[in-house]
Amino acid sequence: MKKKLQSLGIAFALALIASGIGIATFYSQNPQLSRLADYIAHITVLAHSERIGLKNPGYGSPNNNLAMITLDDYSLSGHTSAGLGTWPFRRGVYGTLLDRLAKAGAKTVAFDIDFLDPSPSARQDAIFGKAIAKVPTVLAYALNTTTTGQIGIEPVIPVLAKNTAAMGFSSSDSVGSYTSGQFPKIRTSGSGFFSDQTFYSLAAAAAQTYLGHTIDFAKTPRLHGRILLLPPHYASTQAVSGRVGAEQSTAPTFIGGGQMSLADALTIPISQLRLFAKGRLVYVGATAQALGDFVITARGKMPGVYVNARLTDQMLRGIYIKTLPTWIDIALIVVLPLLFALFLMSARFAVALGVSAVTILAYAWINMALFVTHLLWFDFIHVLAAMILAVTFVAAFRTIVEGAQRRVVTNLFGMHVSPAVVAEILDSEDPSGALSLKGKRVKSTIFYSDIRGFTAMSETMSPEDIYNQLNEYFEEMVKIIFKYGGYVDKFIGDCVMAVFSAPYQTPDDTKNAVLAAIEQQQRIAELAAKWSAQGRKVFTVGMGINTGEVVMGNLGASSRMNYTVIGDNVNTAARLYNVAKGGQIIISETTFNEVKDLIEVTELEPVTVKGKVEPLRIFDVVVPTREVPTEVPTA
Repeated sequence: MKKKLQSLGIAFALALIASGIGIATFYSQNPQLSRLADYIAHITVLAHSERIGLKNPGYGSPNNNLAMITLDDYSLSGHTSAGLGTWPFRRGVYGTLLDRLAKAGAKTVAFDIDFLDPSPSARQDAIFGKAIAKVPTVLAYALNTTTTGQIGIEPVIPVLAKNTAAMGFSSSDSVGSYTSGQFPKIRTSGSGFFSDQTFYSLAAAAAQTYLGHTIDFAKTPRLHGRILLLPPHYASTQAVSGRVGAEQSTAPTFIGGGQMSLADALTIPISQLRLFAKGRLVYVGATAQALGDFVITARGKMPGVYVNARLTDQMLRGIYIKTLPTWIDIALIVVLPLLFALFLMSARFAVALGVSAVTILAYAWINMALFVTHLLWFDFIHVLAAMILAVTFVAAFRTIVEGAQRRVVTNLFGMHVSPAVVAEILDSEDPSGALSLKGKRVKSTIFYSDIRGFTAMSETMSPEDIYNQLNEYFEEMVKIIFKYGGYVDKFIGDCVMAVFSAPYQTPDDTKNAVLAAIEQQQRIAELAAKWSAQGRKVFTVGMGINTGEVVMGNLGASSRMNYTVIGDNVNTAARLYNVAKGGQIIISETTFNEVKDLIEVTELEPVTVKGKVEPLRIFDVVVPTREVPTEVPTA
């Protein structure tokens, strides 16, 4: 038990190391950066969720309250019919666009374009500013940092700003070059011109203007103050216009009711534009490659206007990625590896590894399924890494420990019992514990055999002949002992001592010991006939068997130990084989009582043995001439 607790303690320590690595990476450097990979992993799975039959609430039907007009490559090509001219367009163009959108019934227009500096023509700015008053318009400004380290803005020029319904910063939040979300609003503090002010993002300002009321972002699911972005899909898109040959390409999918080129928005009939814009929030932004207004998201590179429009869509429909409190993620990183360690050290190794692998896959599936179907994000990569590391560490530790146990078992038993018995011990949950190395009292049957007249016979034989003949004899005897489940305790010169059985006891130990002795005598007779025909010396063997309680365990010095049995009943068996003549099997009364219905015996005169007050009843087993069973009888 003590060793088990020590091993379990080490396993827990290894699991905690794995958890520590997971926590360290969770908190490494920027807290947003440490979770970026986890965010990208979830968004990547989200992109393929429909292939595995999972539906996501963030990518269902389009939001028909949104539309988009793009400054695309077609618009930049300088179409005279639209009066665009060359880039940068005259600001009167945007005024014309607002006039048309007002007539088409647009509810709100949001420009994801900076108008921070006056244009070369004040008249153009005035035309644009006048048109802004005709439809609720949201313009973008830029955030910056003041010389005192405070957040400030680069405002929209006054001629445009005075008529706007709202303004907001267009920059999204980038972590590690990836746009993963956005602060919906920023509240400044301290002193200075921009102190104690609230700045809304362009997406938030557009959503609030369209809704006609402010959004309580304190109740909005966020991570470190940021609304997490659900990036648009990439798919084949077709611009909405009456123009033949309108662009069709693989691009981010606008989640709104439709999009069209600025050139088309300026030229199609108002009636058609009304179908596109009436009652909608219309975003206007750059998508042309030449304008370079692109950001990198977890779905790839896309125009910034798609990101702001998508964030507005999320706010309008209340579609948010929900995160768990950080302490829950940390708890998962710590608790799950500890549970793996406990299971890996308690169950069978192969089963534990299999269940661990299935559990890790199940966690991955549940984690991703909850994200896809409910937008519930709890940590994936760090928890998964901690679990895999814990399984790896603890499995390696258990392999080392069990390898050492296997070597102990093999060293103790490999030469003494059959391979089947060794395999059975090694397959146990605690191989070394199965041996009860400290010693235990058990009932066993002790077998001794000794060659009669061997000393005199060996005087006429060369050492080589002696060893060859003894080894041949021992080889045959050991096979029979193993066949009947016996344990070869030791060889004492030409004497064999065996135990039935060790380290495990069975109800048939006594019966198997006697049957093994009978078969050995029969095999000795066969060997004698062969040796005689070869002109070699022959011999007979006397055997003694006793059944009783013995002490079984590991005995010896720390440098060399043997698994053996000791006790008075062992000594009795030794006395009996000394009584036996060549060819005899002498058994004690306790042995006879357990096999009397199986064998024939002749009771001999009781014998007095050293250490016993009363003479012992002994029996000579009749060795039948018939063949003994080839299989070990079972209970």
